Amino acid sequence: MNSSEKKKRGRWIRLASILLAVLLSLAIVAGILVDRFVVRLDHLAMFLAAPDIPERRAGELRVHFVDVGQGDCTIIEFPDGKTMIVDAGDTGMSSRRAVISYAHALDIDTFDILLLTHPDSDHAGGMADVLACYGAEQIWMPYCLNTHVNEPYAAFVEAAAESGASMLISQMYRSVLSDDADHFYYGMILAPLSPEIEDSAYTEPNAAPAGEEEFNDASAVLYIEYAGRRLLLTGDASSKVEDKLVEDYLVTEGEIFAVEAEAEWGRQLLEPRLEGLDFLKAGHHGSSGSTGRDLAELCCPKAFFVSAGADNPYAHPSMASAERVLAASPSAQIWRTDEVGSILLTVRADGSWTAAAVNDLA
Repeated sequence: MNSSEKKKRGRWIRLASILLAVLLSLAIVAGILVDRFVVRLDHLAMFLAAPDIPERRAGELRVHFVDVGQGDCTIIEFPDGKTMIVDAGDTGMSSRRAVISYAHALDIDTFDILLLTHPDSDHAGGMADVLACYGAEQIWMPYCLNTHVNEPYAAFVEAAAESGASMLISQMYRSVLSDDADHFYYGMILAPLSPEIEDSAYTEPNAAPAGEEEFNDASAVLYIEYAGRRLLLTGDASSKVEDKLVEDYLVTEGEIFAVEAEAEWGRQLLEPRLEGLDFLKAGHHGSSGSTGRDLAELCCPKAFFVSAGADNPYAHPSMASAERVLAASPSAQIWRTDEVGSILLTVRADGSWTAAAVNDLA
């Protein structure tokens, strides 16, 4: 090989080395990005097309009822900056993208609390993605030892175990409290009353999948109070569970749910009150078997929120649930994700509140 050929070969080797270095650098950068979001590459597209949502102002509690089609997802921004996600829609790409892009729009880094109310796929479908993209400090789990009741729940359990988050069973009295005495709030689970659920689909690791009713009736029910305003999220609990909750509440004059909890400044008595509350989220997407008369008459909400998909095959929401609410509270506002998309409920420090379609805020 003559000197000219050697020089040419040397140039090609140097060029190839430079190209390889560039490719390696790009791979490293891509790896950093993937590591930052802790996501697979197919997750990156979920951050695109995030909705335009105004920033939360000081002292505001904001509850976002995210439009995930025929599923359920609620994101809560507490006044002290803590965040909580309750359920995460189904496994469809549009639902998963809606959840991830919405959280991205809120500039959430890590959720403080992730609550899966029950294992149904239309609630658990996007939870593995949420953990991959954002993670959580605490995960409130259903008491379900059979981790393979469906694929979305199995994926969630695996992601939860790998996340490093503190994993706690959802049960009565589990709570989240404000770090700020001047803007005190709390959230508490009112049901299930105990994690000791006897149904074999929950207690036996290899049991056959349970029916929908068993899962729904073990759904977590979450109560939130701030600035004198009260909200109840009932998951997919049926009227049978609601009636028992109402009965226990009335018989004990509310004392069944009263409990002391440790706040930053000392012990705080938490006393959930269901009568005449302000905001009620429809049970089971507004089905006729949830938001029964007893609950509606006790709560008499000022606003009623429904998460359902447009033209869904289950005919949710049923007019019966809304009619029961309106019979008890004729002036109640009815808000439906199938009609207006994602909905933002804002409660301010003085107790004033507004509800609005997110699309109207842009």
